[in-house]
Amino acid sequence: MSAVKPTLADLRAFVTVGHLQSFAAAAKVLHLSQPALSRRISHLEEVLDVRLFDRTTRSVELTMLGRRFLVHVRSVIDDLDQSVLSLHDVAHLEAGDVTVGCVFSGVHHFLPEVIRSFRKEHPHVLVRIIEEGADEVLESVKAGEADFALNYTGMQDPEVEFTPLLKEAFVLACPAGHVLAKRRSVRWEELADHPYALVSQQSRNRVLIDQALAELGRLPRPVCEVRHVSTLIGLVANGLAVAIVPQLTLPRERGSVVGVPLEKPTITRTIGLIRRRGRSMSPAADAFARLVTQASRAKGKAKSRS
Repeated sequence: MSAVKPTLADLRAFVTVGHLQSFAAAAKVLHLSQPALSRRISHLEEVLDVRLFDRTTRSVELTMLGRRFLVHVRSVIDDLDQSVLSLHDVAHLEAGDVTVGCVFSGVHHFLPEVIRSFRKEHPHVLVRIIEEGADEVLESVKAGEADFALNYTGMQDPEVEFTPLLKEAFVLACPAGHVLAKRRSVRWEELADHPYALVSQQSRNRVLIDQALAELGRLPRPVCEVRHVSTLIGLVANGLAVAIVPQLTLPRERGSVVGVPLEKPTITRTIGLIRRRGRSMSPAADAFARLVTQASRAKGKAKSRS
């Protein structure tokens, strides 16, 4: 066999002629002149050192070796064409998927309206959500499991880029009928007078809370400790305790649970978009991330006007 390799154009010409059993019909499909098509077939036969077609003035037939070769080559060409088509669809957001990590407390605040907008524009792109704690969400980005994530950790991690989206304060979550529910603000030291619950030390939020509590002379004693903030909200809704939670974790509709600003000290956390440093995102992930950023900025402006 010649050291020269067959070209894709030669192979595509062979498959087309073999399928149509006609040089004239194949030349029309390939937008080639018949002499140009004949040269491609001759070049392929020369490279392979094999006769692929028996030609007469009236007919074209595959040789035995030509029939065998056609079976394999047609499969390769079909796979290649399908791969190119699939890549085109993904690049133009007509197919594909995007995987987004998000801390539990940010899921309901950030994602529903963004998913709704994204689905209107790109209905054939699958959206996957990884909802976990802060450390797990950060790891999902670093491991390449998520295209990007919404998190409040990662600012100091050299493996990721952190783009701030919004800053939120911690508030006191109270049952709607609680004595503190109508206050404009609550001092941390007042918690000692009421049963309160908090997240366990497995939560990153606990670090900020413990720092604030450490400044108090009179430390309140919690009546319950849980792992997830959503569980705290459930305890508060049932009137079992008050709780210190990030503002975004409060129910969106005012009802059984209300949030009261905490002061002296006021503590905040910054929610940001994190992605692997130096890595390009897919077109779907890039489009979804832009929508998240636009939505967070719009909410920030609306909040500043209110």
